Amino acid sequence: QLLQAAFDRACLQPPLPRDAAAFAARLVEARSRVSLIAQELARLLAALLVEHNALRKKLKALARAAPEVCRDIEDQLTRLLPRGFVSALPFERLTHCPRYLKAALLRLEKYRDDPARDARSMSELRPLQTQWLRAVAASHASRAGGASIDPQLEQFGWMLEELRVQLFAQTLRTPVPVSAKRLQKLWESLQR
Repeated sequence: QLLQAAFDRACLQPPLPRDAAAFAARLVEARSRVSLIAQELARLLAALLVEHNALRKKLKALARAAPEVCRDIEDQLTRLLPRGFVSALPFERLTHCPRYLKAALLRLEKYRDDPARDARSMSELRPLQTQWLRAVAASHASRAGGASIDPQLEQFGWMLEELRVQLFAQTLRTPVPVSAKRLQKLWESLQR
């Protein structure tokens, strides 16, 4: 997966070559970049795996004390890191995954101190997430051959991850302002 993602980033970025000369130029350019890109991806994956391992340990420790929270985070992990995620996720999205995992870990660490705060935060997130999951399921059902979902719908899913950071781990900050109200307005505009 790492090699596929590195070659994709080095060779298959738009605009794609349209003739032999452009192809040869891309080949020369990619040859010098592919190992650097692979190293960058390897560093990113190492950081992601460190966060993933710490999160898994904390999930195991809190499974009985906070089953609903742990189940929500497990579902989040399934969406964030599906099979083949290294080559499937765009690099720009992959770079945010360690922060999303760290936010989930911080959520678990804060849960014991204030379960009610966690429940309030989830009550803001849950309606938006439920609407989005239904729309994604409907999109998958209506598309033949496993075609990808609508890019706006996909973008909304990433904004939900940013909302999770905002609600559960504000110290990690989000790259754009995000709130449940903003996402509700965005959702309503997408439904028109």
